[in-house]
Amino acid sequence: MSAEKQVIIQEFLKCPSNKKLFEEFNATKSDEIKLQIDSKFKQHYQNYRIISYLLKVLQYESKHYDKKMRTYRKRNQLILANNTDFSPIYLEKSFSDSVVFSDNIVDHISSDDLFNCLRKLSDRQKNILSLAYVRQMTDKEIATYLGITQQAVSKTRRNVIKTIRKEIAHD
Repeated sequence: MSAEKQVIIQEFLKCPSNKKLFEEFNATKSDEIKLQIDSKFKQHYQNYRIISYLLKVLQYESKHYDKKMRTYRKRNQLILANNTDFSPIYLEKSFSDSVVFSDNIVDHISSDDLFNCLRKLSDRQKNILSLAYVRQMTDKEIATYLGITQQAVSKTRRNVIKTIRKEIAHD
């Protein structure tokens, strides 16, 4: 008998009513008690299989979610320069119900240099950055929302980040 089956049986017998039925069956060898034990064990085994399946699904989904989030964070970070002096800057978000959440990217920046660079941008550029980094919309969603092409959104975002990197590198 495999170790897994032994664990299932041990777990089944941990229940006092099941253990009592099993001991009673050993003493009497009654077919009626045997059917009761069999029925209860089938229910126990079915529960075990369901829980085992759910645990596997949860484990898979959590790994998949973590992988998606790492990919998303890697793609959507603001990197200010190519050298190692600057680390990625993530926008601060507060999900508190008591605090009003601003959709303007400028309201979420804590770096003075970055704040000054963002103030120089056009309204369209700020809007695209806000939608991408504050609302966390994809380029396709932004394009649909603004009524422009996805390529225009991508190009604008890429050029703005390049400009910001240059300005901060010169300071």
